[in-house]
Amino acid sequence: MKHYEELTGGEGKRVFYRAERFKASTLMQDISPVLSLEEDNFEIFDLSMSGLSFVRPTTAHQEFPADKDIPLRLKLGPEEVFTGSGRVRRVEAHESTEKVAIELTRGYLDIQQLLERHDDIAMARQIRVGMNDSSEIVPTAYKAVISDAVYLLRSVRDTLASVEREMPAKAPRREERIHEIILECELEALKRWRKISHRAMEIMKQIRGNPSVMKATKHYTERTLTPELTSGASWKRSYEKPLGYPGDFEVMNYAYNLAMLGDTPYDKFCHRLGTSTGEFITTRMTLVKQKIAELVNLAAKDGKESFNISSLGCGPAQEVSNFLKGHAQPVSVNFTLIDQDDEALSYAYKNAYPEVVNLEGRATVNCLHATFLEFLAAGNLFKKLDNQDMIYAVGLVDYLTDKRAARLVKDLYQNLNPGGTLIIGSMYDSEHSLEWQVEMITDWQLEYRDEENMLAMASSLPEDAKRDTIIDKTGHCIVLLVTKPE
Repeated sequence: MKHYEELTGGEGKRVFYRAERFKASTLMQDISPVLSLEEDNFEIFDLSMSGLSFVRPTTAHQEFPADKDIPLRLKLGPEEVFTGSGRVRRVEAHESTEKVAIELTRGYLDIQQLLERHDDIAMARQIRVGMNDSSEIVPTAYKAVISDAVYLLRSVRDTLASVEREMPAKAPRREERIHEIILECELEALKRWRKISHRAMEIMKQIRGNPSVMKATKHYTERTLTPELTSGASWKRSYEKPLGYPGDFEVMNYAYNLAMLGDTPYDKFCHRLGTSTGEFITTRMTLVKQKIAELVNLAAKDGKESFNISSLGCGPAQEVSNFLKGHAQPVSVNFTLIDQDDEALSYAYKNAYPEVVNLEGRATVNCLHATFLEFLAAGNLFKKLDNQDMIYAVGLVDYLTDKRAARLVKDLYQNLNPGGTLIIGSMYDSEHSLEWQVEMITDWQLEYRDEENMLAMASSLPEDAKRDTIIDKTGHCIVLLVTKPE
């Protein structure tokens, strides 16, 4: 406790008391308070019991006389929460904007009351939006598909719960047996799940041209089906996106590791269902690894001493460590791994570097941390590197329009050595597409392409560039192969 003689008071201008000011965006985060001043509306910057300020462009022509009271009103959303008057006391210029400070001359702002009103209005809005029923425009056939999906998942959940409950706690090989039963349930469920997915995709194709119906259908899916699946780690991470972007390196690792993650048998089942859905991640990785091995061996036969490879948007780069593992390389192989996520790069490097050490100078792995915007300007990005014998980006164009994807292909092609190979992967657009599962259930939007779309990406390349496409064995991923002439 302080004594009276320790209370020193204010100094300088602070000797004159000012009512405490609050930044509006901090105080009222859900609904921005708006000042109605004559004919114009302005978002409030800060406010106190006796005044407020707002920011406007310096090009604003309206002038406020300093010696005249101006009527003003304060709104939160559509609701008027204060009326009074004030005078402009100060105008501060800030480059292209100016901050206008107003002192109230009639009335005062009860900050606590305003905050309580803000919370009431925000809650009412949240309830109104949350309870808004758009399900009436969701196709009846789609609701039937969702109902069948929920029925399937709940049947699995009840079956596994019954197995766990009835199997004695000290039964021999209890955990192993439960795992075997989960795998049996998965095999049976996958048959029905794929039929459900196919039916859902058929309906998606019919409603794709109607944005309001698509939005309502997606909302319906996330409210009814998504919660049935997100007890599984693979679905949960894909939906919640804890690193801020979908398909992060940990999601890819789920597909590679195929571990039984989860607290309950149903959690583990859902996780496995997600990794089975993402099986293409593993097959795509294997396809790239095999192509690396093929090209490195060809380079050795041609008498080359080194081979440069770059992976753009590398993620965990599992194909690199798998390729290096246990192989005496016929030429020196130099990998450059490029990603926007430093956690992904750290994981990839730690995974691959021990294999580099074992190869005693026959391989190198370097990492380049770049932004997504730098990915789009790949021509500038690759100026930091020597020309490459192989460049691959097997998950990047899933997030790019056709125009940007074609520009990326052109930029990457220019950075190939003669005889070099470019590999571009994309999600495959077919009747067995994963679009429904990925977009509607996990809110993960991707571009889906067929053979014609993939070849079109390379349409601006020289005519003598060899082009080909490969569809992976799952039928969910398509790869464009471009070879530069010698």
